[in-house]
Amino acid sequence: MRVLIVEDDAVSLVLLKKVLRKEQYEILTARNGAEAFEVLRREPVDAVLTDWMMPEMDGMELVKKIQTNITPMPLLMMVTALASPQARQRALEAGADVYVTKPIDAGQVIDALQKGLAQKRQGQQYEKVLKGADGGWRGNVVGVGITASTGGPPMVRELLHGISPTTDAAFFIVQHGPAWMLEAFATRLQEETTMPVRLGKHDMRVEAGTVYLAPGDRHMIVDPGQPRLLLTDDPPENYVRPAADPLFRSMATAFRQRALVAVLTGMGRDGTIGSGYVNVSGGVVLAQDPATATVESMPGSVVALRISRMHAPVPKLATEINRLIQELQHATVRAL
Repeated sequence: MRVLIVEDDAVSLVLLKKVLRKEQYEILTARNGAEAFEVLRREPVDAVLTDWMMPEMDGMELVKKIQTNITPMPLLMMVTALASPQARQRALEAGADVYVTKPIDAGQVIDALQKGLAQKRQGQQYEKVLKGADGGWRGNVVGVGITASTGGPPMVRELLHGISPTTDAAFFIVQHGPAWMLEAFATRLQEETTMPVRLGKHDMRVEAGTVYLAPGDRHMIVDPGQPRLLLTDDPPENYVRPAADPLFRSMATAFRQRALVAVLTGMGRDGTIGSGYVNVSGGVVLAQDPATATVESMPGSVVALRISRMHAPVPKLATEINRLIQELQHATVRAL
């Protein structure tokens, strides 16, 4: 594995090189973002460990430039003395995959790097599976995916309350949280709709007119070839499990042009990459108006990338989902 260290502080550079060499990583170095970008134009690497505050081009600008100019994109890991929640949030929203604070802790750096690389490999393997899937589900059922994090439970309840019961769609919800909370949340959601609400189980058959909530500590995905749920113990994505990205990616393949996803309030950017898959597949992406969210990061990330057809307060999203279910039912599904 090749790692590029971007660091203008000599002491930090020496420490990082020592830590990574002990784990048998091949190391390249650069003193600032501008120098690093030139290295990346010549040399493919698996990961970039970059400081934030550097001369000529800082780490934030480097992350953004890598995203738009370097393919395949390496794991982007910010290693910085900026330890505030606001700084972390800003870096993750800009595109950093991992955020580690100084002073440098060898165990923390290696653990974060290894988990990040494993997650990236998993995503690449999953893309191959999606490309090999043949045609998605048969029939005209619409798949509706909903995700939320911080401040999400009341928003998800309000959204579900506003969605008309229907047998034309199946609903899949990822709310970040521990297992005990999600078990209780399934019961609370049932109060908002006459459609059955089920806590997702492995190999559970998916039926139209039913709401499926991802359980705690497992990713919930839709089998691309047949109407069933799969639960996985794959590593957390966006620091959470369950995460929306695995679900949305699977929905893009299973439902194609009949996929409809909504990203509500929450910290971080879970759901953004998955929404991109849905958008590319011809499905529809919606987002809560960031100004109405308890925490605007998740919907704000989708809106900033301009992949959402609409962003609005939750009641208007419910109205739009009702309308789109009828519209997407008649969508012509094509191969990816």
